[in-house]
Amino acid sequence: MKLFQWFTKEKAMKNNNTEPAIHVGKDDSIPPHPFIERCKYLREEYGLIVPDIYISFFTRHKVSENNFRYKCLWDNEIYERVFYTKEFIVYVVKRYAEIHGEQADYTHLQEILDEAHYEFILKENRFAADHMDISFIDQCYEELERNQDCLIIGIETYADCGGAEYMIMTSDKKGYRGGGYHGMSEDLDINGITITYEILNYYGTVGDTIIKEHSSARTNQSF
Repeated sequence: MKLFQWFTKEKAMKNNNTEPAIHVGKDDSIPPHPFIERCKYLREEYGLIVPDIYISFFTRHKVSENNFRYKCLWDNEIYERVFYTKEFIVYVVKRYAEIHGEQADYTHLQEILDEAHYEFILKENRFAADHMDISFIDQCYEELERNQDCLIIGIETYADCGGAEYMIMTSDKKGYRGGGYHGMSEDLDINGITITYEILNYYGTVGDTIIKEHSSARTNQSF
């Protein structure tokens, strides 16, 4: 699929920045599930839009409050990380080449890409930093209608000195858990220009993982 076709398709889809439909049930006398109320709070307080796939799973299944993949959304502090999709990198390089032509400094572009993914302001849905001009990255994001599915926003479920795991909130990987060691990266060659960006490994959906772990725990208890 060509780059233009991909972004045309993305624009035709519902923007991920739009609030998801949160259904409270037909009977108004039944109080909404606590997780639904929590999702409303996360959106208002942090700008975090919890995808329907998580809302559906955690309201249909009785997941222990101590399950770390559920608990991370109830903690007082929510830790998010932003990773780039390959399509976003391709778009950024394309626009940089169009603007700067033969004067394009791709070493500088690499530097601002490296910095910008640490400087995403979730509540404002934009890239901004005081110590470095990363406005070009935010400009590209604006041109893509600030569609969060152009990025991979992950909520940290746990981390140690070796790496971390995240619940993916955006992109075509929303609903999955992803992780890897700190600084795990991949080179992307675009018309002879090499850009390095951090990546994640994906380990299946959060829902399937929780169900399998619960089933395994029950099996072990029977012995």
